[in-house]
Amino acid sequence: MISHSVIPRQLFWKLAACALLVLLAAILCGRISHPWTYNDDYNGAFWSQAARNLDRTGILANAGVPAPLYFGAPPIPAEALYVHHPTLLAELMVADLRLLGGSERAARCLPILFSLLTAALLWSFAGRCAGWRAAAFILAFFIAAPMELHYGQMVNFEAPELFFLLGALWAYHGWRREPGGRRAAACAAFCVAAMWMDWLGYLLVILLALPLLTTRRRRDAEIAALLLMAALLCGVAFLVQIKEALPGAWGELFRALRERGSHADLSGGVFTMTQWGQTEYEYLTTLYHPAAWLLAAAGAVAAWVGRGTLRPGEKALLHTGALLFAMDAIYVCGLRNQSYIHDFASFYFLVPVAIYAGFLIERMLRAARTRWGSRTARVAALACCVGTALLIASGVMKLNGIDTQFCILDNDHSEPETLMPDVGRLIDATFAPGAVVICNFDPYYSPLPFYARRVMVNDVDDPDAWEGAVRDAAPSPVGGIIWTSTAGAAALLRHLPMEETRQATVDGIPFVLWVPRPK
Repeated sequence: MISHSVIPRQLFWKLAACALLVLLAAILCGRISHPWTYNDDYNGAFWSQAARNLDRTGILANAGVPAPLYFGAPPIPAEALYVHHPTLLAELMVADLRLLGGSERAARCLPILFSLLTAALLWSFAGRCAGWRAAAFILAFFIAAPMELHYGQMVNFEAPELFFLLGALWAYHGWRREPGGRRAAACAAFCVAAMWMDWLGYLLVILLALPLLTTRRRRDAEIAALLLMAALLCGVAFLVQIKEALPGAWGELFRALRERGSHADLSGGVFTMTQWGQTEYEYLTTLYHPAAWLLAAAGAVAAWVGRGTLRPGEKALLHTGALLFAMDAIYVCGLRNQSYIHDFASFYFLVPVAIYAGFLIERMLRAARTRWGSRTARVAALACCVGTALLIASGVMKLNGIDTQFCILDNDHSEPETLMPDVGRLIDATFAPGAVVICNFDPYYSPLPFYARRVMVNDVDDPDAWEGAVRDAAPSPVGGIIWTSTAGAAALLRHLPMEETRQATVDGIPFVLWVPRPK
């Protein structure tokens, strides 16, 4: 029977967790309406355009394979299809678009929902395994990480994939504890969703299944066989899907995998292992608190030293953290090009760091109560609460320095945050649907085409190259927009017929529109 003194403590920690979930929702929603004008927002425009194309052609067109970088008129050519990833994210984005519309707010609702579901599931799982106080601290460390606060609202695979991975492990441990059809079905469903979302689902299933084959217990072998069969069926289905959409898809997929494991950087050069290590260290200490890493490492040591005293629930929780850590470590170290370019490759360390850091805090508070009594334990718990609150505050303060604006002019001139969408809407209102629009700016290929809804030919600053772009655009209609402050703008304007150009000012910045007369 639970004593009356325990009930208020449990209620306190549950209420604290509810407050943390509300705080996470508020932080993630802070930029929900912001246009795609930061570097990491490229993914939002990328997948929103994929949803647009699937929506207008039909979700079953091209075997359901998305075309995130196609801005022309249907039908979508096979070479525009994106065959490097499973397709569940694009399909969920179509549902999001149809329910909420195609705005930035609507697109960000999807990852924010999954981030909140992940936080709630992590808290519930930890509470049932290690107690509600431990669960509250685990949730606090999850929320404190700048990785979650920043990338938890990014429209990409990470937020939904982490939910599916955690859900698979939650269902798996429930299945192991109490065998039954519903738990087996839940585990299989989460695993399939994770594999249909991203490749890490396959890696987790393999890491989960292979140790079961070594136990020599029939039931473990049956679970492993079911998991591996699900992975095989999902993999074959995906290969058939992309082959149906693009005959050379398997070669494209293999080349992409080889590139992700290479040492190539975005500039066309190569990076050394030393540079890779330094970059990863910077990512891991910027997007995670060094203090959280230290606490998590100490928690792992404490778990190993005291493994004989762990309760079954704690073992399940720590196993979940260890498996997700191993999975993401293999991903980051194996696909070095991916992790060197994308700092969010280490997103899946969120749960292991939170679990092991929270476990350590719980062990310390238990030890304080046993050795010094309940009053000292309460003081220690208060100190831990203050410390985690400071970590969360530090994570929030770090957000402003994590990302930078994706400028469409150049990096030497400041520009308004609204310039990209405003220029895009001007292009959309000026040129005919299906037109190819040439410009002399946007050298880094920003999300500008998402707002323009047109095929863009970027960074053309020479009359001969401009003419070449016009020829390449045929038979599509063509137009142009020139930023007048570049060195080559005057030569371009002399080259174009004056009667086909007109001035336009966007957010105080001068442009010239070239609208050729129909021939």
